[in-house]
Amino acid sequence: MNEKLSVEELGRRWENALHCTDKAVATHFQVYREIKQLAADIIAQPLDIEDYPATAERLVALLKSIGCHEQGSIFHFYCDRVSPSSICNLKFLRLECRDLLSHLEAFDEWRSKKCHLRLVK
Repeated sequence: MNEKLSVEELGRRWENALHCTDKAVATHFQVYREIKQLAADIIAQPLDIEDYPATAERLVALLKSIGCHEQGSIFHFYCDRVSPSSICNLKFLRLECRDLLSHLEAFDEWRSKKCHLRLVK
């Protein structure tokens, strides 16, 4: 099925993904921080091939615990993409983690623009 989406529809889907992700992060902020840290570690540090399945499963478990079931969230999208059954090579896990972190960075920017906090002295 070759679906042609309009720019407006893509924008609505992205906005929906941000809202779903925000809801998941609000209830599981510590898990969110763990996901970001683990993904950054996977990218930056050497990972022995024997540790790859356990590391990928740990990332999947974190994604599931924060809201993989939350249809439309960033976590839902990456849950299957980083699964060891979906990725046959460690370098692909690194690419997925890099992509995940860039999506989460965009989410953090969106979230900071949405929240208008002021420092009062």
